Amino acid sequence: MTRLVAAALAVVAWVASAQRPQPAPLTGDLVELDVVALDRHDQPVTDLRREDFQIKEDGRAVDVKTFSHVTALGSMQPDDGRVVALLMDDIGVPSAGTSAMQAIAQVLLSPLGQGDELSIIRLSSRSDEAFGDVSTARDRIDGYRGGMVSFSRRETPETVLKAVARISQQLDPIDHRRKVILCLGMPYVCDVSEPVLGGASVLWTAWVAALSASARANVSVYCVDPTGVSRSFGFFGTGLVRITGGEIFAGANNVEPAANAIWRDAGHYYLLGYWPTASTRDLHAIDVKVARKGVHVRARQRR
Repeated sequence: MTRLVAAALAVVAWVASAQRPQPAPLTGDLVELDVVALDRHDQPVTDLRREDFQIKEDGRAVDVKTFSHVTALGSMQPDDGRVVALLMDDIGVPSAGTSAMQAIAQVLLSPLGQGDELSIIRLSSRSDEAFGDVSTARDRIDGYRGGMVSFSRRETPETVLKAVARISQQLDPIDHRRKVILCLGMPYVCDVSEPVLGGASVLWTAWVAALSASARANVSVYCVDPTGVSRSFGFFGTGLVRITGGEIFAGANNVEPAANAIWRDAGHYYLLGYWPTASTRDLHAIDVKVARKGVHVRARQRR
């Protein structure tokens, strides 16, 4: 009888244990997440601590295992360079916009420091890579021409996603650094919308590849609209820019403030590491919050 009672109690204990929520198993490499923290005036907040950050992946809270604050000003000092790739839209911008795009590109590069790493990629080009010196960058800007390829609702988003994936892969070897792809062009070109059909969409494979590659390389996509105050169209849904932790700058003829903000973000951020949980999903949802009033963050929402 005693053995039967003990066996029954063991079964009850096993069932109760199985019904309790179990911690998700850890898998894969440490995820490194770059986060820009800004105050009400969009200025960097530099005194946050590890415990100020709250991160959820796929709705589940994760522990921040590694933490550092990075400041880079673009000087020749070690590890003080920022990494920016300027992606110039030569599909949505017509040939008549060539001179304006070349002039705006020069303004966007004005914060460039001697220790910064810069590359220029023309969207329709298959040969431009995220490598090169300032001289190469200037030559590519001079060689830029708008309207090189006609805009296509089907093909242009895929071209952008493939460019983001390719550039991210080329920047990936630069470890523990936030990188920026600055897309100078029409927001409906640069800010590819999240496929509403998910895995059934013809863009899903390219979408997953772009978000996965940009996450691995700590790449955020920004967009500067070259049409200024004359812009007459809106933005649609949740797009590539904010999902990767970037920002859209539009509706202003003076792009210098946008340039300063983008280069500032490239040099003031936090790096946080956490172990991901086991999952078979194509992409994972990331939610980052800061437990301090008046502080907001720019961080990727998918990986």
